[in-house]
Amino acid sequence: MREVIAAPLPGLDLRRHYGHHQSPAIRAGGLIFCSGMLPVDPRSGERLHGTLTSETHVVFGNLRLLLESAGSSLDRLVQVHALIHDSIEYDVLNRVYRQYVANGPPARTVWDARIEAGFKVQLDVIAAA
Repeated sequence: MREVIAAPLPGLDLRRHYGHHQSPAIRAGGLIFCSGMLPVDPRSGERLHGTLTSETHVVFGNLRLLLESAGSSLDRLVQVHALIHDSIEYDVLNRVYRQYVANGPPARTVWDARIEAGFKVQLDVIAAA
């Protein structure tokens, strides 16, 4: 059984704003599976381009909103897939990452990739429900 988790704010519904064929998150088997989160304004959906640091802060803020609306939290992350635009910024990602995932970090994989619309970071996560 699975349940679609609705976006807590309209800007986080990337399907509505950008035509992505995805749900913001799915609850299944005691876990919350979040679609790749981009740095967008959670109220308007406006793309918030910036440095890897600023974009990562926005992404974690949006993930916090989505997970908390589903009854979970960043403290309950079990896996993170991180895409960054350039592997040279790995240490930059880690500095911000540690601010949000300080204790008992989840399993994580980081890839460098070209990300949609020229963003510098995208995260998709799995958290305990």
